[in-house]
Amino acid sequence: MKPTRIFLDLDDVLNAFTMSALGYVGCGVGAYEYDAYNPQYGFDIVRAANALHPFLNFTEADFWQSIDRNFWATVPKSRECDSLLSACENLVGVENVCILSSPTRDPDSLAGKLEWIHAFLPKRFHRQFLIGPRKYFCARHDSLLIDDSARNVDGFLDAGGNAILMPRPWNRHHSITNSLRYVMVELSFVFQKDFCYTTARS
Repeated sequence: MKPTRIFLDLDDVLNAFTMSALGYVGCGVGAYEYDAYNPQYGFDIVRAANALHPFLNFTEADFWQSIDRNFWATVPKSRECDSLLSACENLVGVENVCILSSPTRDPDSLAGKLEWIHAFLPKRFHRQFLIGPRKYFCARHDSLLIDDSARNVDGFLDAGGNAILMPRPWNRHHSITNSLRYVMVELSFVFQKDFCYTTARS
């Protein structure tokens, strides 16, 4: 059965969170400078920050306290964002596309994510979101998750849903250089439908 609902991760799928956060705390990297992130860091942004920062050694608490509400609200869109939204909307309809994001324990993260959705996404998506860390609760045979976290993707699959892992340097698809093309091919396979796309620039 083809999925009738698509859940899109916010951080590092629709926006460029990780590299922007590393730049924000002083690591000297750009929002889309993925080559600077060594795959050996895995899904550990604090480890990456300590490897990339010229002189600071962050604790986990230090790092996350450096990320304020304004940052969460102003992270640049990912280069894939617009094309991905358009493709998903065309496949299942806007009413069946939902932003799914897990905030940190800081309330500013949750508030900033909502502000980001309102600032960067079309108005038709402004009430199309769910916030929470247990993404697998949304897994069903007719739902699909697109996420950059292998843990989230595997959990969604284990719970009976469908999932696509967005290639990023911190996951097992780190060798794939064109993330948008990969996801579009996977969508074509899942929905058994060929469609064209254009790479949107943020």
